[in-house]
Amino acid sequence: MCSLLGEELLPAGPGGHALPVAVKVPTALSFFASGSFQSVTGDISRVYQSAAPNCIRQVRDGLFARAVSFVNFPCDDKSQNERALGFASLAGFSQVQVAIDYTHVAIRAPPDQPGAFVNSKAFHSINVQLVFNHKKRFMQVWARFPGSCHDAFILWQSNIPNLLVPGSRLRGWLLDDKGYLLQTWLITPLRNPTNEPQEHYTASHMSTRYVIEQAIGMLKMRFRCLDRSGGALQYSPGSLG
Repeated sequence: MCSLLGEELLPAGPGGHALPVAVKVPTALSFFASGSFQSVTGDISRVYQSAAPNCIRQVRDGLFARAVSFVNFPCDDKSQNERALGFASLAGFSQVQVAIDYTHVAIRAPPDQPGAFVNSKAFHSINVQLVFNHKKRFMQVWARFPGSCHDAFILWQSNIPNLLVPGSRLRGWLLDDKGYLLQTWLITPLRNPTNEPQEHYTASHMSTRYVIEQAIGMLKMRFRCLDRSGGALQYSPGSLG
């Protein structure tokens, strides 16, 4: 990572007191991985507490500038065929293109309109929409709405519906949970299956969607700063980007 972000993290001027790249990156990574706040991160990296937030911010911005290289949504025929076959191999569900879910990232109460960020579990958060493929790879991250916003509202504000409506670029289904109205491009599970085909459909749907739960679990286990057990992120919503 030092080589990936080296240019962005080098000091802008000739001053001799700037922290080296090899210190900035571990400082940020220790925060991302542990969820420890800046004072703890500063102790780990042996830098002043006041310097730790700048390290985290610079590394974060550098990674965000390169995010499209790692988080992208290819729509070419080869990618679509690969995703459809990959999802089908999980539980027999054919023509699935993407799976989607949401997770709340806890933040400190913002000074402006704090009530809008209180979610249904009564803590302040950003409600993040995550789009995955069959390999648990993130294809899109949509982190622009406060915790009080419903998942379905966020979906319709994103570009996902436009990618999947008939005549659009994608040929297949979006797999989602039971909190949504059925669409021509969105498949939800049956609430009360009453016969064997319906039970098979629901079981296949749940098994295919399980890849999402695994992906989110892996994300929050690796980056404890996103998990509420590590405490709320000490940033305002605007700084989350």
